[in-house]
This record gives sequence, C-alpha cells and structure tokens, in this order.
Amino acid sequence: MKKIASGIISLLCILSMIMAVSVPVFAVDYKPSVKIVMSETKKKAEIKLNGVGEYIYSVQLTLDVSPENEEYTLTGTDKNTYSVVKNENGKTVLYVDFSSLADGTKEISLASLNSDRAMQVGSRADLIVINRSMRGEEYKNITVSVTNKTVSNDDEQSGSGGKKQGGGEIALPNQGQTGTVTAPDNMVVDTGFSDVPLNFWANSSIKFVTEKGLFEGTSESTFDPHAQMTRGMYVTVLSRFGDKIGDEWRISCDNPAAFSDIAGDEWFADAVAWAGGTGLVNGIDEGIFGPYYPITREQIAVMTVNFARLCGKTLAPVNQAVTFADAGNINDWAKEAVMLSQCAGLIYGREDGTFAPQDTATRSEVAAILTRFVQNIK
Repeated sequence: MKKIASGIISLLCILSMIMAVSVPVFAVDYKPSVKIVMSETKKKAEIKLNGVGEYIYSVQLTLDVSPENEEYTLTGTDKNTYSVVKNENGKTVLYVDFSSLADGTKEISLASLNSDRAMQVGSRADLIVINRSMRGEEYKNITVSVTNKTVSNDDEQSGSGGKKQGGGEIALPNQGQTGTVTAPDNMVVDTGFSDVPLNFWANSSIKFVTEKGLFEGTSESTFDPHAQMTRGMYVTVLSRFGDKIGDEWRISCDNPAAFSDIAGDEWFADAVAWAGGTGLVNGIDEGIFGPYYPITREQIAVMTVNFARLCGKTLAPVNQAVTFADAGNINDWAKEAVMLSQCAGLIYGREDGTFAPQDTATRSEVAAILTRFVQNIK
C-alpha cells in the first residue's frame, strides 16, 4: 500500500511534514474569502472559497460555528478525496484535500457542512492552504459572507448521513446478504460508558473490544463511539492482539520500520514501527506513515487481511461475493482484501450498492469489524 491513491495528500500529514522540515507558513499577497450558502433550515451550509490565487492541494478552514458542541459532518464534492471536520478549542475546523490540483483563481466548492440543528456561522475565519509547491500559506481573520437559500427536503437530507445513521453503515449488511456473522449488534448491553446508550447498534462489540483490552475508553467514563479511527489507532489495536487475545495472534518483528513523520515518544510509535517492520502495512508515501490520517474502508480491509495472513489464519467466507457499483474506485492493491472482507462479513457495502472505499470509519464501526474478525477466524 505504497500510496493511498494517486494524487491524494492529507493536509494533516502535510502540515506535520512542513513542521518537520521547518518550512515556514507564510502569508502571501492574495485576499481569499469564504462564501457560505445556508439552507432554509440552516442545517446545511455550502462552503465556497474565493481568491486563493494559486493551484492548491489541501485546505484547512477554521470557522466560528454554533452550537459549538454539535457533531457536524461534511459532504464533499467530486473534487474532494479526503475531508473531515473537527471541533477544536471552540472552533469548527475543516480539512479538505483534492484529487488533483484545484485552481484557486476560480471559486472552489470545498464541501457542505451538515448539522442536526440550525447553525450560525461567524463573519471571520482562518485559513491554511497547501499549494502546489508544498508550502503552507496562512491567512488570518478573512471575511466570511453568509447567504440563505431555499432547498427541498431531499436536499436537506442528502448529507453524508454519518450521524443520522448511527455510524453503523460501514458494518451493517444490506438486505439480501446472508451469512453466519450476526450484523445487527443492538442487544441491550451496558458497556459501562456514559456516551454509549444501552440500545446502541454496536454496544456488544464495544463491550467485547474494551473488555479484551484491544480498545481503551477516551476517559474512564466515555468511549467516544463516533470519533474517527486513524491509521495510527488501527495498527495500535492490531498490535495488542498477541497480548490480549492469545499467543496465536503474536507477530514478531526483528526489524522495526522507521518513518520520518513518527516521533519516538508518540504513543503509537512502537505499533507503527512494528506494523511497518512486519509488512502489515506500508506508508502512504516514501518514508511517510500518516498516523493521523483517518483510516479508509479499503485500508481497513487490507490491514485486516494482511494481519490474518501474518498470523497464519484464513477468513471464512460467509457471504457470496458481490460486484460493487463503484468497484472501479477501489485501488488495485485493495481489491482482493475488499472482496475477502465482504465475503467474511466484516465490511458490508452501502445501501446504494457501493463500497465507498475512501470513506472513513468510526471507533464503534471498527469495534464491530474486529469483533466479527475474531468470531470469523474461530
């Protein structure tokens, strides 16, 4: 898995590279601005960027959005290969990459911000742009203009759906798929975490992975089930199998791998070095691992299948293989692993018949996948 996909560069990874090589972030003589078009109910905001004046790879946009404690989602355009939104220090931060260079001399449609409640967006924003020279250009306190439009109910509901669907779409099967792996995970189970309801779709999986010690809570009382899983997190979980599940899952590593974007004192450093040294996973580029990159569905499939093989185990097929409507979007290096994971009942397709290989996964979704992984191998 030498590259996640041709032309995909994570803003998070790039920013860490910039800091690592001490390339300065600087302001140039452009006057970017942000235009936001709100839906009638103010639950969807189309975000557009103007006046960057340069071909760009990635954008980090920091907005004042209320309510501050809302879980926002992003719907990307067909230009976006990676996008995520986070709440950081009372601000709403959007990270957006492009599949190819975006022409900043024209208006760029970044993404749509979605909420279950009406939003209010402040009139100023901060922006960092990674241009084609791989330099970070920082703009402080730029202008945000907000206008309103009337949209249909269908338009209002057309977001990414992550929150409305409970985060379980990656792990729940479509109708017509069969197999011995139980998909609905909705038994009334007390996980012990205050942020996981008793009837949450993944509660028994969350209880399994935390009791086994594969996952830890984000605090003594919370699990944060909707938080995105990163590449660093996933290899860390896999590295625990030998100690937590049994010696049969232990993979020795005589030659740990070194990555230039991994500091030795980071909590995932040993796991990343182990994963690279065993051949479980390669970096996203030469010498770059990208630990903070949200892990994609096809990456989960590849790492999980590789892990089984390194342990000398085989995934048992419980479903018939299907041809996904977006099979052409699955990278060649992931096609076999996606097929094996789908047949084993670990990762299902979407309701529209797609696999969505570049979509990301939450902690609860990964808990369900790994629980079924252990059950399937047995």
